[in-house]
Amino acid sequence: MSPTRFLESYTVMMSLGLVLGLLTGGFPWYTKEISMASLALVMTLSLSAVRLGDAWGKDHIMHSLKALAVNYGMLTGLILCIGLFFSEDYWIGWVLMAAAPSAISVVPFTTVLGGETSKALFSTAVNYLAALALMPLITLILIGSSVSTASLVYSLLLLIVLPMAASRIVMKAKISKPVNTSMMNFGFAVLIFAVTGANRDAFFAETMLVLLMSLGCILRTFGSGLGTEFILRKAKVPKSSRITYVLFASYKNLGLTATLAIALFVPEVAIPATLCIVFEVVWILFIIRYYPGVPE
Repeated sequence: MSPTRFLESYTVMMSLGLVLGLLTGGFPWYTKEISMASLALVMTLSLSAVRLGDAWGKDHIMHSLKALAVNYGMLTGLILCIGLFFSEDYWIGWVLMAAAPSAISVVPFTTVLGGETSKALFSTAVNYLAALALMPLITLILIGSSVSTASLVYSLLLLIVLPMAASRIVMKAKISKPVNTSMMNFGFAVLIFAVTGANRDAFFAETMLVLLMSLGCILRTFGSGLGTEFILRKAKVPKSSRITYVLFASYKNLGLTATLAIALFVPEVAIPATLCIVFEVVWILFIIRYYPGVPE
C-alpha cells in the first residue's frame, strides 16, 4: 500500500493508533491537550463540508430530540443497569458515564460513515446544552455529588464552536477530498494513540474485574449500537439517518467522564470509562467495515 493510500484508509490509521497506543503507553506528556487539539482538528475538517445555513431546521430539531432520547434515554438507562452489578467505587464511574453527553466525535464519525453531518452537528449541540442541566442532576440524585457544568461549557466552546468557526476558513481554502481525508485520519490516529495509551493500565487490573467490565463495555457499545441499527432498519429508516442514531446510541464522552472521575473521586472510579474507550475504538473500526455492506 502506498503512503497516500495508507493515510486515506480510516481502518489502517485507527488500527495503527490503537495498537501503538497499547504497546507504547501513548504520549509521555500533555496527553489531554494533544487529545483535545486532535479532536478539534478532526471536527474542523469534518465541518468544512457543512454549510452552516443547512445545519438547522425543522428536520434537524426532530432529529436532535430523537438523538437526545437515544443517548440520554436508552444508552444512559443501559449504562446504569450495567453499573448496578459493580461495587460502590465502580458504580460511581458508571453513573458518571451515564450522565455524560454524547462524544463530540459523533460528528466526524458521521462524516466518515456517510451519514447526515449537519444533523449530527445540530443534535450534538443540543445534547451538550441538555447536558448542562442533566449531568449535574443525574450525578446529584444517584451519587449525591453534583458535577460542575464548567467542563461541559469548556468542551462546547473548544470542540464545537471554535471548530465551527475555523471550518469556514478551511472551506475557503478548498482542500481536496483526498488531502482532507488524510488529515482527518491522521488526527484520528493521534487521538486514538493518546487515549488508548494513557488508559492501557486499566487492562492490568484484577483479571476477573477487567473481564466483567469488558463484558459490560461490549453490551454498552456493540449491543446498544447493533440493536439500534436492527430496530431502525426494520422500521425502514434510511441508512444515512440510521448512522447518526447508532452513533448516539453507542457513544458517550468518555474523556470527560474519566477526567471528572479522577478529579473528583478515587482513581478506581475512572476504570469503567477507560476500558470503554478502547471498546469504542474497536466499535468504530467494526462499523467502518460493517456499513458498506448494509442495505439502505
